[in-house]
Amino acid sequence: MTATTPSPERSAVTDVPAPRAEAPPVAPPTAGAPARPRRNPSSYAFGFLRQYSLLVLLVASVVFYSTWNDTAGVFNQTGVFQNIAASQSVLAVLTLGLLIPMISGNLDLSIGSTAGLSSIAAAGLYADQGAPLIVGLLFGIGVGSVVGLVNGLVVTRFNIDSFIVTLGTASLILGVVNWYSGGTSIIQGIPQSIIDFGGGRALGVPKLFYVLVVVAFLVWYLLEQTPYGRNLHAIGSNKAASRLVGIRVERDTCLAFVLSGTFAGLAGVMVLAQQGAGNPQVGQSFTLTAIAAAFLGAASFKLGKLNVLGSLVAIFFLAVNITGLQFAGVANWISDVFTGLSLVLAVAFAGILSRPRKHKPAATSAPAEATGA
Repeated sequence: MTATTPSPERSAVTDVPAPRAEAPPVAPPTAGAPARPRRNPSSYAFGFLRQYSLLVLLVASVVFYSTWNDTAGVFNQTGVFQNIAASQSVLAVLTLGLLIPMISGNLDLSIGSTAGLSSIAAAGLYADQGAPLIVGLLFGIGVGSVVGLVNGLVVTRFNIDSFIVTLGTASLILGVVNWYSGGTSIIQGIPQSIIDFGGGRALGVPKLFYVLVVVAFLVWYLLEQTPYGRNLHAIGSNKAASRLVGIRVERDTCLAFVLSGTFAGLAGVMVLAQQGAGNPQVGQSFTLTAIAAAFLGAASFKLGKLNVLGSLVAIFFLAVNITGLQFAGVANWISDVFTGLSLVLAVAFAGILSRPRKHKPAATSAPAEATGA
């Protein structure tokens, strides 16, 4: 008589169907196992301050200069904040354009000079050729795009460090601008409509600020919501690994410089609208502040990483403090010192935040008792 194999759905002892296997109940933690640490309110507060420290400092700066006896009488006025929003819109557009190559691991030191060149180019076209409004605007922006394309091609085709290339481009542009303008501003032939836009307000907000809002959304969407933005982050993290996964590093890097130059050209047109003239000296002071704002922005929101919101907060943090110091009657050189120190501290702080955090090894529970087989 041969033995039969019991059915997998029947018990080997009785003919009663075997119960379905169920997941074993989770045993409560034993006394020897480490309990999960609970975050107390102070740790939440510290985390909030760490992530939004720059925003907190901006609010604190506004409150300080609004209540300080030396500045309260002139700082706490609507017109002051309107002027800050209008004057910083140009710098903010430059900074947001600068973020694009910076995220890919490159630095564009020619953005200020490019903005000045675009402003002079558009003003010259209006003055010499009597060009229509839209033609001059597109020409100024196009000049910035061409400069960015040249920078991108030289960096990618000849494998030269972007710092050297764009520094040389900035010097070259400065010479061209001074040659073309003769060192004097171009004030003839500027359309009145662009001047009215540059100094106008809508709903109490400067019109140039609305341009900044649109640019900020476009740059944020490009860097955070598109495959191209993810490619730039990957290139900035590891260029060699990016090539291995199929990212066209040279093409994307060159395009980053083109976009940076395009936004610099837009900033130059905004300067023309704001000042009503093509000033050959206007772009030289933008570059350092834009770099400082970009690095300082990495200390807020996305800690240790360049980001749009942090850069915007950094720009207005610098502007509020410089304006407050000027109202307090400090010497003019204090503004340059404040910007320079902010840049140094921002780079150091961003480097600290970007370092990988070291986790302590978790405490192991007591070894279980050996059981016999």
